[in-house]
Amino acid sequence: IEQKVKLIFIGRLTPDKGWNFTLKAFSRVAEIINLEQIALIIVGGGEMSAEIVQELSKLTPHTYLLGRISPAEIPQLLANSDLHITTSEKETRGLTILEAFAAGIPVLAPDAGGVVENIVSGENGLLYTPQDQEDFAQKLKLLAENPSLRKEMGEKGKDCVKDYDWEQIVNNLVDIWQEELEKQLSY
Repeated sequence: IEQKVKLIFIGRLTPDKGWNFTLKAFSRVAEIINLEQIALIIVGGGEMSAEIVQELSKLTPHTYLLGRISPAEIPQLLANSDLHITTSEKETRGLTILEAFAAGIPVLAPDAGGVVENIVSGENGLLYTPQDQEDFAQKLKLLAENPSLRKEMGEKGKDCVKDYDWEQIVNNLVDIWQEELEKQLSY
């Protein structure tokens, strides 16, 4: 799949994670994108596993269900992907989104839930109108067909998570404590 645009989905394969929408939306995607150029990498398990593989495999033979994998393997998978997609409208902060940014890939997600705290649409990814198959398909097409845009957004994604680095967090905490100590000593 090296020559394909690799789309990665990470999470539970359950209705609450937006999979019913995803299956419907990919029918529209198949009408406007040549899915021969796309590889779908799906990481996770759940009650919809068989249905997801069956439906998406009808659209492209390049559908890969990896099942549940070790969290230690996620960074490497993301770094070797081109775009992270989530269709869940009920995420809080979305750890997989932050992981995708750290790996330098943009994210396509609904404009709903806590993911909007991290995604600046047009900067480090794109937000689509929830439940709007056409908006999802058009934004996916834009990202799938523009490697330079994905690269630019991926770099901006890396920038937005640098404050989550443990060394940076500790340094920020030390700075805060230093300021407080200086205030206390000046009294």
